[in-house]
Amino acid sequence: MNGFKSGMRLASWCVAAVASSLLFAGCGTLKQTAAPTLGAGDSVAIASIANYTETPSAGRSAEAIAASVLRANGLKDVRFAPAEAGSNALFDTAQSEGADQKLEWAQSQQVRYILTGAVEEWRYKTGVDGEPVVGLTLELIDVQSGHVVWSATGARSGWSRSSLASVATSLIGHVLAPLAASH
Repeated sequence: MNGFKSGMRLASWCVAAVASSLLFAGCGTLKQTAAPTLGAGDSVAIASIANYTETPSAGRSAEAIAASVLRANGLKDVRFAPAEAGSNALFDTAQSEGADQKLEWAQSQQVRYILTGAVEEWRYKTGVDGEPVVGLTLELIDVQSGHVVWSATGARSGWSRSSLASVATSLIGHVLAPLAASH
């Protein structure tokens, strides 16, 4: 009986620890549309992610994290679209001048989807605590139709002891969670 009580106390402590870590993991928000069903063999090319921040290479960092997350989500063919000199991103395909070229490249490479987007925030807040904050928007474009088939926007902040990379990885992981390969 003593072992049972000890086990219950341990379980209660574990539940409290998990709840506390979730409570203190930072604040965030996420809005997204319904995701298409992806197969493990569906190819996704990551196009340039626009950097609308003052942080150099924030878009490139978001691209690298997104590629890693998609691979971890079970997609076997994740690649990078060639970057265009002076291009900000293939975002908002109705207005992007480079959209047609990216779609033509993707079709020639037999890519099924293009992931693109924009980073709106990628920094440490100023002040005593200097919390990391990340905000971004992503779109998944069906290469055959050229239509956006999924989009999401999210923002997350961490605590003063959090790193910007951990907050960004966590946010991008949550944003891309629906884009997991179905079994």
